[in-house]
Amino acid sequence: MIYDIIVVGGGPAGLTAAIYAKRANKNVLVIERALFGGQVATIGEIENYPGFLNIHGFELADIFYNQAKSLNIELKNDNMISFEDKGEIKSVICKKGEYYARTVIFALGSMSRELNVDGEKEFLGKGVSYCATCDGAFFKDKNVAVVGSGDSAVATALYLLPICKNVSIICKYPYLKLKAYTTEIFKRLKDVKFYYSSQVEKILGNEFVEELILDSQNEPVKVDGIFVTIGRKPDTEMLKNTLQLDNLGYIVTDSLMHTNLKGVFACGDVSTSPVKQIVTAAANGAIASTEALKFLAEN
Repeated sequence: MIYDIIVVGGGPAGLTAAIYAKRANKNVLVIERALFGGQVATIGEIENYPGFLNIHGFELADIFYNQAKSLNIELKNDNMISFEDKGEIKSVICKKGEYYARTVIFALGSMSRELNVDGEKEFLGKGVSYCATCDGAFFKDKNVAVVGSGDSAVATALYLLPICKNVSIICKYPYLKLKAYTTEIFKRLKDVKFYYSSQVEKILGNEFVEELILDSQNEPVKVDGIFVTIGRKPDTEMLKNTLQLDNLGYIVTDSLMHTNLKGVFACGDVSTSPVKQIVTAAANGAIASTEALKFLAEN
């Protein structure tokens, strides 16, 4: 089967693109490797998405998903391995099969950056986490550390404070690098211990995380869990030989979400769009889909 449009990625950008395409009566497939709704589902309270004074991330992700389902958009859970541009037909190769379309929209999002230290992979799911809203409840009345130097570290620490016994922030700089609105939140972290000018060298434990080795401390820091919040990176390794990427791995796009290949578009966090927010991801998806529809009409 050859689809009109394949959207790779089922977050706000991808689902918006699919909704616009389906409403234009196109045959659309959305491929998502994890949760439909994307990383939004892992966020706590959201107060800056238009139309909602306050909404939980999982609830908003569910709304995106249910709207796509209500339009009978075909949704598949699969993991893309590679992509081929065969001219008029594009091929998306996944673990479960190969899918074909006349146009493709990449909305792959991004994934958490890792510390790349000893013990990080070994204790993943055993004390090492990249999502406080996903795993915070497992650390009730326990000691945890948040690794990060920016807004995400502050938001994570604030989320964990009512749950955990003690919360620390490990910052590699002499100070946190915060946006103006986060500075006000920072004032609410009176009970948080800070390790400034510090980096994690090792994560140690037996079955679960028990302590951290910091380059600034003579003694190990005792913790039951560590939450890594050092930013995100685009999930584009499988595209490096076909699409133009920037030096950070983001798909290079123009203002209309066009990539360097005709009939191939990118939107949301995976693109070089300068603002990475839910609302801009959805807007990118609408633009990408509109441009894909134009391409189909012209070809």
